[in-house]
Amino acid sequence: MSGVPQSVLVIGSGLIGASIGLGLRRRGTRVWLQDADPDAEELARSRGAGESGVPTDDPELVIVAVPPASAAAVISEALDTYLTSTVSDVASTKSHLLLDVEGVGSDISRFVPGHPLAGREISGAGAARADLFADRVWALTPSERTDPARTAQVAAMAASLGALVVRTTPEAHDRAVALTSHTPQVVSSLVAAGLAPLDEADVRLSGQGLRDVTRLASSDPELWTEILTSNAGPVADALDGLLERLTAIRDGLREGRADEVRAALAAGVAGARHVPGKHGSQPVAYAAVPVVIADRPGELGRLFAAVGETGVNLEDVRIDHAQGRPTGIVELEVRPERAGVLATGLRAAGYEVRD
Repeated sequence: MSGVPQSVLVIGSGLIGASIGLGLRRRGTRVWLQDADPDAEELARSRGAGESGVPTDDPELVIVAVPPASAAAVISEALDTYLTSTVSDVASTKSHLLLDVEGVGSDISRFVPGHPLAGREISGAGAARADLFADRVWALTPSERTDPARTAQVAAMAASLGALVVRTTPEAHDRAVALTSHTPQVVSSLVAAGLAPLDEADVRLSGQGLRDVTRLASSDPELWTEILTSNAGPVADALDGLLERLTAIRDGLREGRADEVRAALAAGVAGARHVPGKHGSQPVAYAAVPVVIADRPGELGRLFAAVGETGVNLEDVRIDHAQGRPTGIVELEVRPERAGVLATGLRAAGYEVRD
């Protein structure tokens, strides 16, 4: 009951369900797909995520990848239908879900609550990727009654998809994601909502920071309403803390207390240091080397080839498109001691490198 499973039923064929199917099929697993929406199921099937229909025997694993409001009922039905299968899920909140499943009397020993912390701001099987979970955390929150062998089975499946498995409690999980996932979604949406009254000239007065902050705002409002309300208490607590910090900086600005504003921003710098860096290591302050390139096919490839010729390793890349001009600025992030070597090499190759 370990390693890559040979048979898996995925219930729900959206982004996460279809991506699980794609990843498992690439590893030789037979995958069945079920979805209440026939069109969604067919799209996932056409992408190669699995086959439609019902397995004749109990599959090794049943993965429930449906919206949070439906998850408990679908999990309970799966436990009662497939009496030897391990059942897991991908819902982003765990405490209430576990209580709901336990409350109907299903065999909780075969249920391994899970949450892959991977996704995109676009949804549906059309956005699914076989490598969606590579190097992403996949949280497992088994109850005291969960069979450890079942937990190990789901952990092995997640690891086979390239995920980094983290085991925790439902309560600790929900408190953590309220701060690290759910609050950022709320902030992104609310900042984007403030742009609606602006005219085009106002919005043009923006840089990459606005795009970074509002990227999550394109997420599905219906899905996120379900997610936030399913974790209402921890999210409300996290927002209380955010409101306190916002109030402090607002009052500091209105009352001319620059020290309080500075302290609030400095606290943000300190908090950002807790965000994992490359490969999950401690974060490193990289130097950015801004390079101007034309916005046409092949330019990024040529730039990366020129970087390779310098022998400098790229740590990260950001692209900012110039407004009103057919060019873009590519910020190449490297270790500070290598920035000069990279800039000199790219200038020698004919690139405009900005200071």
